[in-house]
Amino acid sequence: MVLSGAAGRRPGETPAQGSGTQANLPPSTVIRTRFRNITERPLTVRGTKRYMLDDSPNGTLGQRDVRSQPLWAALETPIRAPSQTNAPLVDTILRPHRLFAHTPDSTNTSPARSILEATHRGTDTVSRLEAYKRAAERAKFELKQVELERTRDQDAAQRTRQQLEAELQAQTKRVEKLERDRRWLAEQEEQLAEQQRGVEAKLGQVRQKHRAEIEEAGKVRRELELRVDDANRALHDARAKYVEKTSVLQSRVADAERTIAELQARGSDERGADPALQYTIDSLRRESEAKDHDIVELQQRLHALSSGDSAATPSRTRVAQLERDLHEQCTYISAVEQQNRQLRADFRRISEQASKYEQEHEVRSSLEAKLQRLEAQQEACAEMEAQLGVLRQEREQWERVFQGTGAEAGDTGACNSPYAVAKTVAAQRHTIQMLEAKLVDAQATAHTSATQLHEAKADSQRSRQASTCLEQELASERQRSKRLESTCAHAEREAVFLREQLHAYDAEEASMMENYDVQKAGRIKQLELFIDEQRAWIASLGDGPSVAHSEAPASSVSTTLLQSYREDAERKQRELDALHDEHMRLAAQYKELQSEHEPLAKRFNELQSEHEPLVTRFKELESEHTRLGQRFDALEAETARLELQVGAGLGYNPRTTRILQLIDNPSAQDFSIRTAKLTALSAENSALLERIRQLEASGAVQTSDAGAAFFQTIDNLRAENQAQATQIEESAKLISRLKREWKKKATELRDVVYLILGFRVDFLSNGSVRFTSTYAADVDQSFVFTSGDGDHADMRLLGGGSKTYLKGLGNDIRYWVQERGSIPGFMATVTLQNFEARSDNMAE
Repeated sequence: MVLSGAAGRRPGETPAQGSGTQANLPPSTVIRTRFRNITERPLTVRGTKRYMLDDSPNGTLGQRDVRSQPLWAALETPIRAPSQTNAPLVDTILRPHRLFAHTPDSTNTSPARSILEATHRGTDTVSRLEAYKRAAERAKFELKQVELERTRDQDAAQRTRQQLEAELQAQTKRVEKLERDRRWLAEQEEQLAEQQRGVEAKLGQVRQKHRAEIEEAGKVRRELELRVDDANRALHDARAKYVEKTSVLQSRVADAERTIAELQARGSDERGADPALQYTIDSLRRESEAKDHDIVELQQRLHALSSGDSAATPSRTRVAQLERDLHEQCTYISAVEQQNRQLRADFRRISEQASKYEQEHEVRSSLEAKLQRLEAQQEACAEMEAQLGVLRQEREQWERVFQGTGAEAGDTGACNSPYAVAKTVAAQRHTIQMLEAKLVDAQATAHTSATQLHEAKADSQRSRQASTCLEQELASERQRSKRLESTCAHAEREAVFLREQLHAYDAEEASMMENYDVQKAGRIKQLELFIDEQRAWIASLGDGPSVAHSEAPASSVSTTLLQSYREDAERKQRELDALHDEHMRLAAQYKELQSEHEPLAKRFNELQSEHEPLVTRFKELESEHTRLGQRFDALEAETARLELQVGAGLGYNPRTTRILQLIDNPSAQDFSIRTAKLTALSAENSALLERIRQLEASGAVQTSDAGAAFFQTIDNLRAENQAQATQIEESAKLISRLKREWKKKATELRDVVYLILGFRVDFLSNGSVRFTSTYAADVDQSFVFTSGDGDHADMRLLGGGSKTYLKGLGNDIRYWVQERGSIPGFMATVTLQNFEARSDNMAE
């Protein structure tokens, strides 16, 4: 970046040499030079506040030679300007003088002399009034100085308040972090307690298995008794220690409360701990009292002047105005003093609160540490009580077992020997096995009975369905038979009707004999023939379908009609016979099913009567099985707990136990992986060799299963691909976790830089870095840096967010970056300038 500006200083010339050289320096450099000269003034310490030798409140701390004083000491202010008598000007102005110390007697005065004296007195009065006016101006200047000092005190109090608030927030965050850590530790303790309970359960199972051995039974019992006694003693000691520590903690809490009360009383006594501020206030109070006294004297003199001479009437208005101004200044000084007292009280209150908070935090930390220790002791005590309870339960169980065995054997002393214990355990095991075998047989019997019962119910249901179908078919056949009977009745009625009609024809022929008609006679013969055939057909219904037709031939129409009637009748007769046969068959089948249903019903009732005690027995065996399962689970849990205890080294005895090899170790894992790879390669090699032998045997003839030999190779490649994919996924997970951690650390680094150095750091995509000050008035007031050529660990200033802002900093950039080559100095200068600008804006 090319920077423009005025020419620099001459070589070897410092910023403080000469006014001409200082004119070429940047404003910030001149200000820093003056500030450094001021800060190099010798200091004197009084109480907790430092004063410069010539800036003491009363001006009596020491006199120095004017030649040994710095340049700024020659600057004269209205309050520091020396008088001709080497006395403070305020003292010479405000010290009362006698106005008429050399007034001659009134008897020797002449009119001219009186006029001259009056004129002289008026001139003196005017000069005094001007002196009073200058004194008022000096008082105003002093008030401004007091106001500036008050502003500085306010700023200091504000900074102190902000610092205390920041410390309070930090302490609050620390307390929250401690709370989170405590909760995390509590969760970890719960998890460890659960794991310990699981370990204890598995250890109990292992212990139960080990107790099954004959030779260890007596030893285990004696060891348990000793452990119970030790646990009782340890519990008693722990309780005594707990009571003792509780009393000690209570006494310490009482001492801490007394200490807090004493500190509070001492803090109330030492509220005036800032002697410098108190001294300043006292000096201001003395000066204000002196000024009040001077004002009273001035009022008296003015009153004397007003009563002595009426010629001084024009100056009374100015004196009254001066009195009003002085009164206003005094009022303002009183208000400033009141505000200073209030600020001092706030400062003391905040200091006391901060000290109290620190003390309370220390007391709280100590109490939390003691509470944690007590909680650990309580947990240890509870654990010991739980162990004691478990041991007592085990002792009671063994006592019940021994008592029960002794009662069964009829000898109370038979349970004391290891042989009796082993015999009892073996008998119990045998009984459990027999009960389990009986339970299995009963379950099989119940299952068979349930299967037979289900089959019998299914057969009965099928029989009922078959009988229902037969009854429905029988009802339908009965309806069909009724319909046939009605058809037969109808045919008989038709025959009767035809016979009556024939009789009518006979009567008509008898009555009309003279007019005999041949055709009618033939018709009558046909009808007779038809009637005869019908009679023959009816008569031959019981003899079969074969009926001799010996009648005379008839006409073709009658023969066809009769033939159709005959065929219909034969068909209906066959259907009726078939239905009758089917009805008889179904009736016989129904009787057979009914005869078979009776023994099945009896068998069903017998099975149901036998099933009820089997169900009762099954429920009893099921409850016994549940109880045995629970006992088995308890034994398994005890075994697992003992195994875990042994594996964790809790029950490890180096004199009797030696660890040969860990089951799961890196060598075993590597060996298993290499074994799996070797197995896969061996299978692949075998398949390829088999394929080569087949090709050699077949004379390089392509077969249908040519790709079968490569299945193992494909499987191996797939396994390797899957392993590579798994490794890539693990690497991606690791990279993502590392990215998250790096991002988190980068955010923490940016926050630390922002809080400590006062610059917000933003990393841009092109590799450059943007720095924005905390006190910047606008977001565009930033700077962009990039690394030098070849990445040689140097930085270059590229630009910033606002060109106008950079142009305003041209002198500083030229001085610090180009001439001095110090980017940190330039950034510190910018920070100071932004802070001063922000403070000025806040003050306005």
